[in-house]
Amino acid sequence: MPIIETVEQLVDFLEQNAEWRHRLFAILAPRALQRLPEDFEAFREETNRRFNRLERKVDEGFARVDREFENVRSEMRAGFERVDREMREGFERVDREMREGFERQGAQIKHNTDDIAQLKGLSLEHKYREQARSWFSKYLRKIQVVSLADLEERLPEGVTFSDEARDELSNADLLLIGTDKRTGRECVYVMEVSWVVDASDVERAVRRARWLIEYGFCVAAVAAGHELAAGADALAQQLGCGLHIDGRFVREPMGLE
Repeated sequence: MPIIETVEQLVDFLEQNAEWRHRLFAILAPRALQRLPEDFEAFREETNRRFNRLERKVDEGFARVDREFENVRSEMRAGFERVDREMREGFERVDREMREGFERQGAQIKHNTDDIAQLKGLSLEHKYREQARSWFSKYLRKIQVVSLADLEERLPEGVTFSDEARDELSNADLLLIGTDKRTGRECVYVMEVSWVVDASDVERAVRRARWLIEYGFCVAAVAAGHELAAGADALAQQLGCGLHIDGRFVREPMGLE
């Protein structure tokens, strides 16, 4: 070992000899200071361990929050879907019930309207029976309201109406017979009576009247009522059907051939 006479020489010597430094540090430094590196390392390890544990807990906490949030979101989504489905089903049910209600109401209104129209038609038909002599006196004399049986009695001996002719003529609303003032011949008026006269009334009156032509009768078809629907006048002109509307002839009856 060299001779050390100054502090500087001692410092240089200790810097060059780690063993001497350690021995000198062990002699001069307090035990607490000597343990400082070990304590610090232990503190660092403990701190790292706690931090790692805390980090795991934080990660687990965030994962749990994520799971819970996803569950809440799933429940909310399912709830919204359920509410949306229930609302749609409710709206569909209400819409269906309203449509069915309107359909029932419409059917009832139509039924009531048909009943009213039928009652009006029956009332008007009765009125024509009562007023036939005055309303048709311009064209006929000795006017009578007759039945199909009355007409069948005028057929030649042994001749009767066919079943088809009977079915048609028995459904005619009114049968009149009288002497035509224009020709002097006995003529039968086959009438369809409706509150509103439409093309179907015209067509039925002419179709039924033509059955009598086959049995030798002089015949005129008349559609009568309170109002005239669109299209009925043109068809009446085409088929030669008389029109008696609201108590007067708007198209005079003509003999069919």
